[in-house]
Amino acid sequence: MIGLLAGIAAVAVPLVLLTSLFGQVRRPSAVAGALRAQRVFPAPFAGAVAAAVIASEAVAGLAGAAALLLWLDGPMRVTSGAAAVLLALYALYGAYVSRTRRGAPCGCAGAGTPMTGWVAGRAAAFSGLAVVGALHGLPTGSSAYELFTAVVAGLGFAAILWTLPHALARESMTHKRRTAG
Repeated sequence: MIGLLAGIAAVAVPLVLLTSLFGQVRRPSAVAGALRAQRVFPAPFAGAVAAAVIASEAVAGLAGAAALLLWLDGPMRVTSGAAAVLLALYALYGAYVSRTRRGAPCGCAGAGTPMTGWVAGRAAAFSGLAVVGALHGLPTGSSAYELFTAVVAGLGFAAILWTLPHALARESMTHKRRTAG
């Protein structure tokens, strides 16, 4: 069971980091704008913090994807550990912002999703998954069927968790419009 979870982590964590990176490259000013709106860091530092965030995601995501594709257990453990720390920091930051700056944009992947507890929870879930990947490494001794299951589950897990905060924010806005009108 832990091997399946580690396989899911090996697929889902780099995929989510690379998906986020792709969105940030498409809308490079979104993270800095979100950081300014969140008012946690002084406004002049928003660009530098955004660049550090994007660079961290790029390194962890690309290194994790390379380790997976080349099936390198040691590098996968290291990148999973780094991703776990990065995502835990996102979870803590997201929890703080969602409680103190209601309605501030997340800046996640350049999207306009508001920072909510769901965003923080998503980061925490991915951090926990990355911890499993760091501790267990790539699954060994697995059959082709088990590896296929891990890949499909990793893709599904990444897709569901990635879209959940946006879908819930959209549903909340729709519900507010219905009850207001």
